[in-house]
Amino acid sequence: MDLLKTVFGIDVSSRKSNVCIMVNGQKVNDYAISNDMVGFNRLLGDLKQVTKPQIIFEATGVYSRRLQAFLDMHELRYVMMNPLEAKRKSSPIVLSSSSSRFSTDMNM
Repeated sequence: MDLLKTVFGIDVSSRKSNVCIMVNGQKVNDYAISNDMVGFNRLLGDLKQVTKPQIIFEATGVYSRRLQAFLDMHELRYVMMNPLEAKRKSSPIVLSSSSSRFSTDMNM
């Protein structure tokens, strides 16, 4: 039986976050959430549907702290990347209409 590797790449900005869901390296969904409890609860609903989701987002200072606190509160493991490291390891994947990038080759 093949194991599915599900990655949630989250691009955090001041008012919203773009979420890209990839399964075994293939994008299966993307959407935007507000950076508040309403948006984070929508994300949580998707995370709960997956066994051992891998969550990756870039440390964006004050913007990513709310997401980090929410994930910590729900005891969800995540990788918060340094922006320079993320840029070095990334290859272009378009999230919705944004020009944000997440890597398809994260070794996790």
